[in-house]
Amino acid sequence: MDKTPSSHTVAQAEASHAEKSASLQSTASPDTGDIDEAGSEGYLPGAKVSLGKKQFWSVFFGLNLGMLLVAIDFNIVATAVPTIASEFHEYKNSAWLATGFLVSLALVLPIYSKLGSIFGNDIMFNIATLIFILGSGLCGGSKSMKMLVASRVIQGIGGGGIYGLVNVIVTDLVPLKDVGKYLSITGLIWVVADVAGPLLGGVFSQYASWRWCFYINLCISPISLAISLCFLKLPKTSRDTFTTSFLQLDYLGILVLVGGTVCILLGVSWGGNTFAWSDGQVVGCLIGGFVLLVLFIVIEHRVRDPLIDPSLFRSHTVLAITAAEFFFGANLIGLMYYIPQFFQLVFGDSATISGVGLLPMMLGLGVGNPIAAFITSRYELSLINAQVGAALMTLTSGLMARWNVHTSRAEAVVLLIVLGMGQGAAMSGLLLTAQVATQPHLIGIVTGLVIFVMTVGDIFGVAFFAAVYINKLRASLAILTLTPAQITDILQDVQSIKHGYSSELRKDIIAAYAESMRNGWWLMFACAGALFLLTFLAKQNKFKAPTSS
Repeated sequence: MDKTPSSHTVAQAEASHAEKSASLQSTASPDTGDIDEAGSEGYLPGAKVSLGKKQFWSVFFGLNLGMLLVAIDFNIVATAVPTIASEFHEYKNSAWLATGFLVSLALVLPIYSKLGSIFGNDIMFNIATLIFILGSGLCGGSKSMKMLVASRVIQGIGGGGIYGLVNVIVTDLVPLKDVGKYLSITGLIWVVADVAGPLLGGVFSQYASWRWCFYINLCISPISLAISLCFLKLPKTSRDTFTTSFLQLDYLGILVLVGGTVCILLGVSWGGNTFAWSDGQVVGCLIGGFVLLVLFIVIEHRVRDPLIDPSLFRSHTVLAITAAEFFFGANLIGLMYYIPQFFQLVFGDSATISGVGLLPMMLGLGVGNPIAAFITSRYELSLINAQVGAALMTLTSGLMARWNVHTSRAEAVVLLIVLGMGQGAAMSGLLLTAQVATQPHLIGIVTGLVIFVMTVGDIFGVAFFAAVYINKLRASLAILTLTPAQITDILQDVQSIKHGYSSELRKDIIAAYAESMRNGWWLMFACAGALFLLTFLAKQNKFKAPTSS
């Protein structure tokens, strides 16, 4: 998942700038989509919207501060899940803490993009920040798992706006030739957040309260909002009147897309957990969801102003990379969410130490990403980065399927470093390959499409892992000398195994956890394998083509 926006928003800047400035001429081959640029801007950062140097850096800081909090909320609950589930006695439904946030964040990404062109990106950013603050407060004050999940959905609605709009706003503030430099700074936010999120979640849940995972946003988000309100004033990009633009919104497409995604997510989450896979509700949700997504593609071909340009569905490279991003997101977030739980349940780590356990993975990501960026800059190649990264992810995910109660800490560290290097390389290569395969005026749209599908992959990575893991855990516990009441208690409160069981039985329960998680590791291996194969269906387009006469 290219949550590091340094590559994909550079392309967004090129597309946006081509539409707004007559001094920049861009041409592309209609068959290959190879991009050629000519022209440059000489003004200073912030001058496009009449910001002075100090004002620009204040706005830039405020935007990145908001992005940091959203990035942290992607995985801050990963290490806090056992503590939260223990308080509410609902471990089997704890995956919704991640999926609830991610699904709402993903679904609003294309909507905020459209509304930003009508109302202005600055106004929509402020609204998104207010919603994020509201959701964070509700999360911290939740009295039940259901309330917490619902609050995470609200938080995700705000987070999606911040996530999507920050990348676009930065391209509105700086000259095209400098976009990459500033977005590389923004990209570091995600590396910091991937480390800080699980670590903070562990520290808060162990030494204070898990509620501070959300209350911290109430202390910091208002700073980002205040800076935006004081200094950020951006023009609307739509030339239509408010009434015309509002009436032309693809409401039907939005409803069908949201409905289809939610139906499939519910089917996956219910299957084998709340209901049997053969249950009519599960089957109906899955079939209905896929039918709605097919209907969405049909609708996009017929409406005047679609959310997603239909021509993108006819590019083999765009389709291959978009599908690959789904499996990339599933593997990345699925592993990031459940590795800390493995460390807590099997290694016996505290919440804080389990968060530290992800540092090797982040270290590898921090190495793999700049190496891939150098290869792209030096040789103008991006697809090879995606292929090599996917190969490393497949290898390490497969080796993780060997993990059990006897796995050594050293093995886990080495595998996570190599895994992170693969993820970093794939991050740098996947999205950029799709961007250079399309027309310049569609680069922003393809970026939104790929990010949306990748975020949906995040959701399904957690949901599918939970489905195969919890189902296997229930079956594994059933063959032990446990009463039905004890099995229910363990499924609702994972920390209950620390008390009330003999040492031998406790070892058997921990072994059941490790064996059950193996199903999830195999699933992550399958996602990485699918990602690897899909990269070979894509084509490497040139970054620059000769200027046509």
